[in-house]
Amino acid sequence: MTGLVIVVTGANGGVGFGICHRLLVQLSSPCPTDARPSFDVPQNGTYASLPHVVKDEYDFSPEDGVTLVMACRDPKRAQGARVKLLALLDKHIAGLPSGTVEHSYATVFRRGVRVELETLDLASVKSALDFGKTVSKKYVVLCISALSLHHATLSTRGAEPGQVSDAGSAKSTKLNRLRSRYPYISHLIFNAGTATYSHLDIPGFVYDLFTQPIFAIQHPTRNIQVNGITSKDHLGYAWQCNVFGHYVVYRSTQDMLIKYARAKGPSARVLWMSSLDAEPSFDPADDWQLTKTVHSYQASKWQVDFLCHALEQRAIRLQAAGGDERRAGVSFPELVAPSGEIHHVTISPGVVATSMSALLKIPIPGYQWLMLAAFWVVRFIGSRHVLMTVYAAAVSAVHLALVPLRAVPTAADVPDARPEEYPSWHSYCDLPSPRTALLRFGSENDRWGKEAPGFVPVPVWEAHPNAGEVLLERFERLYQAFAAAEEDRAKGALT
Repeated sequence: MTGLVIVVTGANGGVGFGICHRLLVQLSSPCPTDARPSFDVPQNGTYASLPHVVKDEYDFSPEDGVTLVMACRDPKRAQGARVKLLALLDKHIAGLPSGTVEHSYATVFRRGVRVELETLDLASVKSALDFGKTVSKKYVVLCISALSLHHATLSTRGAEPGQVSDAGSAKSTKLNRLRSRYPYISHLIFNAGTATYSHLDIPGFVYDLFTQPIFAIQHPTRNIQVNGITSKDHLGYAWQCNVFGHYVVYRSTQDMLIKYARAKGPSARVLWMSSLDAEPSFDPADDWQLTKTVHSYQASKWQVDFLCHALEQRAIRLQAAGGDERRAGVSFPELVAPSGEIHHVTISPGVVATSMSALLKIPIPGYQWLMLAAFWVVRFIGSRHVLMTVYAAAVSAVHLALVPLRAVPTAADVPDARPEEYPSWHSYCDLPSPRTALLRFGSENDRWGKEAPGFVPVPVWEAHPNAGEVLLERFERLYQAFAAAEEDRAKGALT
């Protein structure tokens, strides 16, 4: 296996499953449409101007195949999703005209597809740390196992080097195949997320839907959340599941991302799933773990935006400085790769129906059909952010995963971009002169349902313009504390 190794969290359903499905369909094509540039980026854009120590685009070959790692909390549901995913890929390939280049390419590609399952519970820091150890160490452990088996077979059979019994050869071949299972990671797609909803304020939502229908769907204020919910690690539950757990996974697998860039040439990418509903509805001084705010979902997605932005700005500065930490002026330089081996992008699926709506406990039979009807109407009257399938909602993630980096704009490349209009209840509504801090790449479609990637300019939080950097350093200190405690625990278990 020499192709991409892509990890998708929360991959057994919803948008995560849609991302996996779309990735396989796109990669089974000799010319993936989602890998084509979609934005107008100047020739001297941010990424085109960086010294290219690594390549900024991927080489696609059917022989390389792809390894898709579905990182899920529930192994049983993950296995069912895996079966469904492969069946959908086979159905897609079977539908291609026989004898065409597309069918031949997809047939060869299918032989190299590996869909692996790994357990990951983002509400547990230990699980996130263990995930990093699993994908990082499996390669070494299995390699040693295969080598040990080989020598054991030689010694027990009295064979000469190069001569192995059939049984030993079969086992050694199997282990050698496993040995190259995760030699590196090319992509992390942080999709999983949750919310501490208690219920939907139905009368209020109906009022909003009739008075401001687009805002009611794109920036719902009637999804009532409960504060004070913590995880078994005594961290804010939504905060840990949506942001910090993913940060732990990133830091735990960072070396595997760098390995990909150095082994294959292109940079690895980390895609952080945000939301149209993101807003700074928390106090960064004493509630950065979001246990006090009653808008922990929106606040956690805002943190995703600015954590990702802080990481990417450090990566850009370090790459522009040729890896010189002093010239780049970055603290905690270990958080990013020195020469552009890893880049971070924030994405959003737009608005799409998923199982998260079940958390609202809506006591109306068949409410899902009413929700879809509202989505159809709102999309038809002008909202480009409302999509009807998770496959369509995955377009932004897959595009940003596959497109050449030089075709990805930053806020500096589109100086005329201005933040969108927000409803009266939103934190960004009364910004006096909104400045764009970053671009969030989202899935969009026209009123007829043709999907495409787009972007939304995200405003600077004027009251706390450096909040992203402050949060990043807090995240890192907390990560180091948990990692050290886990290392001490593991050492204690051995003594």
